Amino acid sequence: MNAVVKNKVGRNLLWLIWSGTVSVANSVLLWIFIARMRDVEELGRFTVVMGLYALFFNVCSLGLMPKLVTEVSRRDETGSPAKDTNKIIAFVSSAAVLLSISGFICAGLMTAVGLAVSQSWSVRVSTLILSLALIPTGLICVAESTAVALGRTRLIAFASTFENVLRTVVPLVLLWFGCDITVICVSLTAVRFAALFVYLWTARGRLAHFAFNKLDFFKLARISPTFGGMIILASVNWQAAIILLGVFSTEIESAKYGIASRFLIPVSILMGSYANVIQPVVTQHARKSLADAGRYLSKMVAYPLVLATFAAIVSPFLSRQVLTVFFGANYADASAALDILAMSVVPFCVVMVVSRGLIAANSQRIDLLANAVGVIVCVTAATILIPRFGAVGAAIAQTLSFLAIALTESLYLSKKIIGFRIWRKACLSSAFLTAIYLILWKL
Repeated sequence: MNAVVKNKVGRNLLWLIWSGTVSVANSVLLWIFIARMRDVEELGRFTVVMGLYALFFNVCSLGLMPKLVTEVSRRDETGSPAKDTNKIIAFVSSAAVLLSISGFICAGLMTAVGLAVSQSWSVRVSTLILSLALIPTGLICVAESTAVALGRTRLIAFASTFENVLRTVVPLVLLWFGCDITVICVSLTAVRFAALFVYLWTARGRLAHFAFNKLDFFKLARISPTFGGMIILASVNWQAAIILLGVFSTEIESAKYGIASRFLIPVSILMGSYANVIQPVVTQHARKSLADAGRYLSKMVAYPLVLATFAAIVSPFLSRQVLTVFFGANYADASAALDILAMSVVPFCVVMVVSRGLIAANSQRIDLLANAVGVIVCVTAATILIPRFGAVGAAIAQTLSFLAIALTESLYLSKKIIGFRIWRKACLSSAFLTAIYLILWKL
C-alpha cells in the first residue's frame, strides 16, 4: 500500500474539511444576504440560475473524479519515480483534454436550458454568463483529483480558500452597491477562472511536459458514459424535488424548500471531501483484499454516520430558531421540511462512502443502477406528496430517494464484500431509529 497516502489520510482529511468549510461559508453567506437584501422574486430568479449551474457543474466532470483519483494513485505505486511521473503526466494530460471538451459542451447546454426554462431576460443572461464558469471546472476537477491521489490536499485547501473568499466578498460588495444577479454571475465566473489560474501557476513547471496519450483518453471516454450517467442521475435526483414543487405547488412552498435545502449543501461538500480522501486507501485495500476493503469501509462510515444521526435528532429542537436567525422570520415555517431533510443525511452519508467501495471493487454500474432507482423513487413520491404537503412532501421524497439508493448499494456490497455485513445492519438501524424519532416528534 502507498504508505504516504495511508499515513496522511488524517492530515489530508483536515485540509479538505477546511476546504469544504470555506465552501459552506460561501454558499450560506451569499444566500443569507440575497434573501435579506433582495425581494422574493429576485431570490427566485437567482435560485433558478444557481440550480442550473449546480446541475451542469456536477455533470461537466462526468463523475470521473473518483476514477481519476484511483488511476493516479495506482500509477504512483510502482518502483521507478521517473516512470511513475511520466505515467501520471500522460494520464492527467489526457483527462484534462476530455474534461475540457466536456466543460465547453456543458456550457452550451446550460445556456440552451436556461433559454428554454425561463422567459426572464435576467435569468437568461445570467445563465449564459455563469455557464462560462463550467469551462475551467473540468480542468479544476483534474487538478483536484491529482492532488488528492498524491496526498497534496493542502493545495486544494489553499485554492478553495482563495476562490471562496473572493466568491463571498466580491458578490457581497456588489449587493451592497445595488448590483443585480447578472453582475453577481459575472463575478462568480471571473473568480472560477482565477481559481484555475492558481492550479496552473502551481503546476507551471510540469505544463511543459504535457503529453496527450490516446489510449488513456479513449479509456476514459469509454467509461465516461457510466460515470457520467451516475452523476447526471444524482444531479437530477437533487434537483427533481424543487422542479416538481414549481409544477405542483406554490412559489412560497418552493422558497421554503429552497431555504431548507441550503443545509444539505454543507453536508454534500464535507462528505464529498471525506469520500475523496478515503478513495485511494479503499482502492489499495481492495487491490489487496476485498475483505480488507470491507472492514475499512465499515470503520470509515461509522464517523459520519454518528454525526448525521446526532444532527437528525437535534434538528427538531433547533431548526426554527436557526432558520429565523439566518434567513429571517419569513422562513421559520421551513423548519418542518428542514427536519425531514436532516433525516435524509443519514442514508446520504452511507451512499457517499459505499459508492467509493463500489468503484474500488469495479462495480460502478451498481451505483448507476442505484441512482436510477433513486430518481424513480424521488419523482414518484414527489408527484404524489407535493400537491398535498408542498415543501414537506418534497423533503419526504428526497429522503426516500436517498434511502432507496443506500439500500440498493449496501445490499449489493454486503454480498460482494464479506466484511461489510455488520456495517450494513448498524447503518440501517441508525436510519430506522432516526426515522421513528422524527415521526414521534412531529406527532
